[in-house]
Amino acid sequence: MEELSRIIIEEFCKSHDSAKSRRLYRLVRMSYDIDAEYTDDDGLFIEKLIEREKDAELKEALQDLDEFMFGY
Repeated sequence: MEELSRIIIEEFCKSHDSAKSRRLYRLVRMSYDIDAEYTDDDGLFIEKLIEREKDAELKEALQDLDEFMFGY
């Protein structure tokens, strides 16, 4: 996963206080752990975020996270 994508997502999470941002932040933190295992629920969560995101930069970062998590 590109570091720039992590930074974009982390900045979003820091500027928003919601359950969505906290869960997303947890997934980004997990991306630093090579032994982390993602669940199908994590994948569904990211897919919904990607579908709904209007900001192109954040959407691309979320897609990068999704590809990193599940190797597509």
